[in-house]
Amino acid sequence: MSDPVRVLVADIGSVLFAFDPDRRLELLSARTGLPGRELHARLFASGFETRCEAGEFTADQIRDEVAALTGFDGSTQELSGLWTSAFTLDEAVLDCFTEAGAVLAVFSNNGPLFAEFFGERFPEAAQWFRYRYFACRLKARKPEDEAYEQVEQGLEAAFGAAREDLLLVDDNVQNTARAAARGWRSHTFTDADSLRAVLRAR
Repeated sequence: MSDPVRVLVADIGSVLFAFDPDRRLELLSARTGLPGRELHARLFASGFETRCEAGEFTADQIRDEVAALTGFDGSTQELSGLWTSAFTLDEAVLDCFTEAGAVLAVFSNNGPLFAEFFGERFPEAAQWFRYRYFACRLKARKPEDEAYEQVEQGLEAAFGAAREDLLLVDDNVQNTARAAARGWRSHTFTDADSLRAVLRAR
């Protein structure tokens, strides 16, 4: 058995939350009157979402940009609800994290429409994750080294955690490989059962 992990660092989409982008497009389509394929082209395939994740816009500025791109006429709060409708909490995965007895952090490429409304939209998950690292606040996205470096600095400042104390759980092998290259422990997520086995072994 290896040394215990001090900090579990969780990805959001397709790890802590099931991710269904088609549901988001359906709701945005119903709200704006634009077909899903057109919304996908304007908001996602265009690179706009990536720019949001990278921190180029505040939540209110995203609302204004989406209004200009799609005709959306609702509030930032409403848009956050539509945007985050793609995410459904995986209770089994949350249980894996909360039962592990480690400090919990999230490290996500999500933008302000998720980051600023995490506690409001998903209180049952947010209450467990005291440390939150979102790309839009870091101004860097996984797997960029700058993003990992800021997480390392934040957790070291908070309670002296070293790189080897951290275990990243992410579904993207590029992200887990980058963590491992920096001296973190890492697990490429597939399902709750495999995650539970890994955490018990730690």
